[in-house]
Amino acid sequence: MVCRDSAERTRNRKDGVIGAKRAWCVLVTVGLAAGCGSAVYFPAQPMPAAKWPGAAAIYDTNRDGRADFFTFADPAGRVNRIAYDRNRDEKPDLLIDLDDIPFDRCRHLVIILDGFGYDVVKRYYAAGGLRLFHPPSRVVTPYPSLTNLCVSDALGEFASRGFRSKYYDHKRNLLRGGFRDYLRSENDPYVRLLGYRANKLWDGIAYLWSRPVFDMEIDDLKSVFDRRARRETLAYLASSAGVSTQFGEAGQRKCLERVEQLVNQIIWETRGLAKVTLLSDHGHGYEPPKYTDLAAQLRQQGWHLTSRLRRSTDFCPIHLGMATVVSFATREPAQLALDVITCEGVELASYADLDRVVVLSKDGGKAAVRKKNGRYRYERISGDPLGLSAILAGLERDGDGYARPDALLKATATHQYPAPLQRLWRTHFGLAENPSDVVVSLGNGFCFGPRTFARILTIASTHGSLNYRNSVTFVMSTVGPLPPLMRSRDIPRHLGKLIGAPWPLGK
Repeated sequence: MVCRDSAERTRNRKDGVIGAKRAWCVLVTVGLAAGCGSAVYFPAQPMPAAKWPGAAAIYDTNRDGRADFFTFADPAGRVNRIAYDRNRDEKPDLLIDLDDIPFDRCRHLVIILDGFGYDVVKRYYAAGGLRLFHPPSRVVTPYPSLTNLCVSDALGEFASRGFRSKYYDHKRNLLRGGFRDYLRSENDPYVRLLGYRANKLWDGIAYLWSRPVFDMEIDDLKSVFDRRARRETLAYLASSAGVSTQFGEAGQRKCLERVEQLVNQIIWETRGLAKVTLLSDHGHGYEPPKYTDLAAQLRQQGWHLTSRLRRSTDFCPIHLGMATVVSFATREPAQLALDVITCEGVELASYADLDRVVVLSKDGGKAAVRKKNGRYRYERISGDPLGLSAILAGLERDGDGYARPDALLKATATHQYPAPLQRLWRTHFGLAENPSDVVVSLGNGFCFGPRTFARILTIASTHGSLNYRNSVTFVMSTVGPLPPLMRSRDIPRHLGKLIGAPWPLGK
């Protein structure tokens, strides 16, 4: 993270920017773990359960061959008690009930991962992982499902300038931003809240050597937390994006194992005087995508690629990385949407038309989304592009056909397109200061972005689209249970209720 003043630069150096020595370790070792030492050394695996019947898990934390730390679970399988052996007889003689420790006695660590789908985390939890936490909640993100938009929602921050650090400014009629703005976090209003965020120069390295950099971030975050400088530490682990992109679900499981080591060590070292909340910004496609060159296909249809709009046939694709969502600037959004929907890999295209959002589907479907008094209406013009007809037939609506957003969220939580009416509306009205004119959602098997990225990166998965895999992520906490379903922007309210104070703390 590049900061605007020396005070903030100093804060970030103290709070976890990966320094040159640690970075050099990445470049020299590539495999890395062998070269840098680790601040997180809690045993990755427990000892055989037979050592102490009734314990959920037992650990040899000092590696002397003896059990010295024990966890116990409630009937639902959540670890709610920890115990220590202080006299080296391998039996617990100090038992601590974690639920008896009030939140205001603890420090709070909030870990934000990049691109973890709810179903992946749910499977990991069902298999017995992360059991210090209450079960994960399903979270529906904004659309496009991109980091700056989703994290801003999850932390209750104000709108970004654009969907990405590169965006089209219609007032000045030019494409603005780019990698320089990305490195400066110009489009990430939430960064001021973070106590840990690795230097963005290493985001690119993380797409090549993602696992080593992620291990470094885990260790650096532990060092930041150990300094006890804050009541609450918010941390964003950017390298998990590289792991997700390179290794998909298998890589994400490895990340969760490493996070679990970190959390176990913190609880063990503090004797339970720490609470942890874990969440992610958005989901992922979990399928190796094929590159579809939408720009070339549009040029073949008579469109003119440019960075400044002058003619009715001018268009400007706006991208900064490989994704399953694509946005365009144009003076003719309706016509561009009609043409781009015919391109390879495109599933949906949407644009604003006066006070409504028009959405087109590959099969010729067309519908409009309207909003009135906080409710939404789905007007089918041809076909059913969002597949909502059967769902809406079972929902209570007012006399004009408008449905409540909470009812829509609940009814579509596992739908192909979760909460599509609210999300599409926000895409074009209010999600960013400079929304794109046409937004395209690709199928899971396709991606678009800079050609150079496609050539140098192995992409096992990416994200951005309106569909379920990309749009549904998770939140879970050791503080207490959260509602099973919510939107990203609901997290501050529900977590605030849980801890009994406005969240994030000190905002």
